[in-house]
Amino acid sequence: MSNQEESSITDRAIAESNAYEIIRSRLEKQGKSLETLTSSLNAERLNEFQSAAMEVTGRMRVRTENNCVARDIVQVGDQLLFGYNVFIGLKKETRIDDVFTLFSLSEENNQFELKPVAVEGTFLSDPSFADDFRELYAYYKHARLIQLMVRNGKLLASFQIGERISDLRVFVGRSCLLAT
Repeated sequence: MSNQEESSITDRAIAESNAYEIIRSRLEKQGKSLETLTSSLNAERLNEFQSAAMEVTGRMRVRTENNCVARDIVQVGDQLLFGYNVFIGLKKETRIDDVFTLFSLSEENNQFELKPVAVEGTFLSDPSFADDFRELYAYYKHARLIQLMVRNGKLLASFQIGERISDLRVFVGRSCLLAT
């Protein structure tokens, strides 16, 4: 190998080394930037959704009139709304109390008890909600409750109305109705 060939190989190795260092430096800067953005996003998430330790404070059984598949339970005001799906069978109409039960929760000596609350006079008896509910189950015979959520003072109830999980209808309860 001649001196000229060795010099050319050495020059290329030096040039490639500089390219490596440049790329490495850029990647390190991008990594630090990504880490900063991730930390900022995580701080925003904690601020929005809070971070609290969860622990079991007690157990109880929830009883309903019919056999059902529990879907969700949320606190609405000072009560608990339990949502579930039942097989209606030969019944012609699905009623609100076939899907929802409202409970008051009481605790005595670390023992919890759920007592059913009458629907009359609560947000579940609101005529607009009752009409929308009846319409949902009339038009979508296989509708089923998927999830309950309270967000920004409003109750959200998600129903799957078709075969695809994306076939959803969401009821939004007005915040004034949540004070039962």
